[in-house]
Amino acid sequence: MSLVASAPTTRKTVLVLGRTATGIPVPATADGDEAIVVLAIGWPLTETQRSVLRDAEDVARRARVVFDAHLLASPSGVATFVAGSDRVMLDAGTRETRKIRRALLG
Repeated sequence: MSLVASAPTTRKTVLVLGRTATGIPVPATADGDEAIVVLAIGWPLTETQRSVLRDAEDVARRARVVFDAHLLASPSGVATFVAGSDRVMLDAGTRETRKIRRALLG
């Protein structure tokens, strides 16, 4: 008999919305997704960021998964909310996308 136990793996869909977000469509949750997390960078939120935020909340409600949103001052805080198994989608301009990717890679 094996006494090895493994923790269940969880995954979330993380949408990172930069200040220059263009309004990516929120994807449907996939099998194994336990949450949709929106990370909005900058204050005040742009109308585009607000729109994606509302859409993400609607998708999470319909899929019956956790919805979580965080307002970040800069891309440097993004990595705190992303795990290796997460599905990450970036919505930002080219320069901002590079900064976000650098923050994710550490």
